[in-house]
Amino acid sequence: MMKQGDRITKARVATLALVFVAVIASLAFDLGLGTPSSFGLGQFFLLCPLGGIEALLASKALVPVTLISLAVVFAFALLFGRAWCAWGCPAPRIRGFFKREPKAESVHDAATAPATAQRTCSAAREAKGLAASIRHLARNRRTWALGVVLVATLIAGIPLFCLVCPIGLTFGTVGSLWHLIVDKQVTLSAIVFPAALAIELVLYRKWCMNLCPVAGLLNVFGQFARLFRPRVDASTCLQASEGRPCTVCASVCAERINLHAADAAVQLGECTRCGECVKHCPSSSIRIAAKPSDPVMRDEA
Repeated sequence: MMKQGDRITKARVATLALVFVAVIASLAFDLGLGTPSSFGLGQFFLLCPLGGIEALLASKALVPVTLISLAVVFAFALLFGRAWCAWGCPAPRIRGFFKREPKAESVHDAATAPATAQRTCSAAREAKGLAASIRHLARNRRTWALGVVLVATLIAGIPLFCLVCPIGLTFGTVGSLWHLIVDKQVTLSAIVFPAALAIELVLYRKWCMNLCPVAGLLNVFGQFARLFRPRVDASTCLQASEGRPCTVCASVCAERINLHAADAAVQLGECTRCGECVKHCPSSSIRIAAKPSDPVMRDEA
């Protein structure tokens, strides 16, 4: 039977492939589906959440259709957090293709409390959760990048980040190459878009970790998204059950989330539901839990 980690990997690849197929089909058959930055039919469309906010700030007007679109996207983010970053965003795949993933740095604090202390203090931790989340977001460089983008957009009156967004550049490159190959239309975008992508994602490997304001925005919603988070079975986990040092889950995680850290619940606000921790756990102790739960599950008996 295929393991959950392998199933998630295959599902992610299939989902991203479906996105590209939809974009190419829209170009080939003039379906008018748009791109993942603005996807839909007719008056109904789903905007990139950051692009939508930028459009509202730049126009300084409340457009009902845009607000409805953003409400749908934000509802999804409240349910699944940053799942888009692993399941729909092409940036990680582009980096992986060029083997330019950022090198592993020090993982989050691995300090853990005894099981009894964790159970006793669960209510206190829950009460302090919001304050801890706010502090965590305030320390994140992507939160500051998000703030700079929004203020600059408000001042300039144009959605500045949309001009350099890797998501838009990726699908803009697809469109430019399509027109170049099929329609024999030579445009400057066929050179500019790939060059900008190379600078952002290939030369600067830590774009997603340090500067992506889309990730910064989704991190805010991720703090409240409790569904489909990874959960550790303490009875089989090498660290939780035997005290053996193991950082595999944190080292394979794109966000370097340490499920055994004292603030693991806060760190999981950045979880992209990629399933890499599930796939690489040496004792198969991690699963993606559909329902909200503590990061490390212990036998209460």
